[in-house]
Amino acid sequence: MKLLQYKLVFVFCLLFKTLFSAQEYDDVRYAKVLNQLKLNSSQIHSELYTEKKMPNAEDSYIIVVPILQGKLEADGFSVKNTILITNTDGKITNKYVDPIEFGSDAIMLQSFTIDTGLYNLNSTTRAFGISANYRGSSGPNPYSSSDISMYYPEGKTLKKVLEGYNLRRYGGEWDMNCSGEFEEDHSVIILDQVKTNGFANLKIKTESIKTISKEINGECSENKTSKISYKTLKFSKGMYK
Repeated sequence: MKLLQYKLVFVFCLLFKTLFSAQEYDDVRYAKVLNQLKLNSSQIHSELYTEKKMPNAEDSYIIVVPILQGKLEADGFSVKNTILITNTDGKITNKYVDPIEFGSDAIMLQSFTIDTGLYNLNSTTRAFGISANYRGSSGPNPYSSSDISMYYPEGKTLKKVLEGYNLRRYGGEWDMNCSGEFEEDHSVIILDQVKTNGFANLKIKTESIKTISKEINGECSENKTSKISYKTLKFSKGMYK
């Protein structure tokens, strides 16, 4: 299969998965959440609204409510998230208004995803992640990225402990046929046994892949090189740095 065909199939599958997974939520719970927040649906970017059941707490859901900052325009918009934990019926038990504004223009904000992995930061604290996922609109210069923030319940609100850490990045330049160069970074978060200020260190394992493609005798040939690197984030003054 030609490189162009492969990339188009990959991008289509990614778009399909992202767009439809971002819209999976319970309509009744959605309506009750907006009523408690005193918002109407026109104030919400409904395609970015998402929820996920908490695996470690019965009758609890994590919900991301993206509130529009201004109008939803065809060429761009911005949102701020109100992050909630509710019961099955939609009653809010935890509420956090995130001060970060997420913009979407040439680099499009495509979705928010909730990560309920085993982020046991210590014996009493389990965090979850929310990733902002972006995609570029340029064919010759493809781009995508995913940045994760982490939170845990505290009282009736949430505590943010990690701010927009990049876990995935893809970019490059090509002639839309074969020849081009691409770079990818894929990271995973590993909880270290070593703690700093009572919280487990976050060990970030990153695989960096560089791909050079060119046409040789009428065939598209790829050469890939990769390397693994590590970085450690430590808990200090309420945040991982």
